[in-house]
Amino acid sequence: MKRFLTRKRTWPDGFSLLHVYLLPDLDHDLDLARLVDDCGQVLSAYDFIKPVPTPWLHATVAPVMGVPAATVDAATRAEFAARLRVALGGLPAFTLSAGSPLAGSTTVGLDLDGDLPGQPLHTVYTLTRKVIGELFGPGALAYDAMPGHVTLAYATGSGDSGEVQSTLRTRVRPSHAPMTVRQVHLVDVTQHRGDLVYYSWRVLDRIPLLAP
Repeated sequence: MKRFLTRKRTWPDGFSLLHVYLLPDLDHDLDLARLVDDCGQVLSAYDFIKPVPTPWLHATVAPVMGVPAATVDAATRAEFAARLRVALGGLPAFTLSAGSPLAGSTTVGLDLDGDLPGQPLHTVYTLTRKVIGELFGPGALAYDAMPGHVTLAYATGSGDSGEVQSTLRTRVRPSHAPMTVRQVHLVDVTQHRGDLVYYSWRVLDRIPLLAP
């Protein structure tokens, strides 16, 4: 593994971006909470990986790229939220399978299913990107958040991802858990960097999905 925060990935001080997120509910999905905890215990043994604080776990649906949040006025934010409600509000709530944990080149995350065409995560992703493209232009779609995932940790140094993956596979059993999605969140995201790397946010709107 290698350090996640390169110069290219580091945001300026005071900078934030609007995102659409799915936020895990660990008070409801207890098996998912157990899976996150089990992975965290494994990852804490490696000094080149820093787990994401539990309150800031998320699955990115889509960011609004190239448009600093500070430049988006209140009317445009309200229009963004309203369009998301129209696009997503008629969709039923759904449950994804989170896991297995995967150690990549700069992060460790839980893979998410449901991101193939016609499946629920892909539907939310496609409709959200349509709203973003129409409101902010095609440049705002520069980042593709698929395949779906929940990032558990960011690398802050160099290390062997193969060893991390092998340990996760051996020690984290079962390696899957349900993740219930009952709402979609529009958030204003800030990057935290240093010894502990993570992204925090302020919720701007919650778009409830229909009860199944």
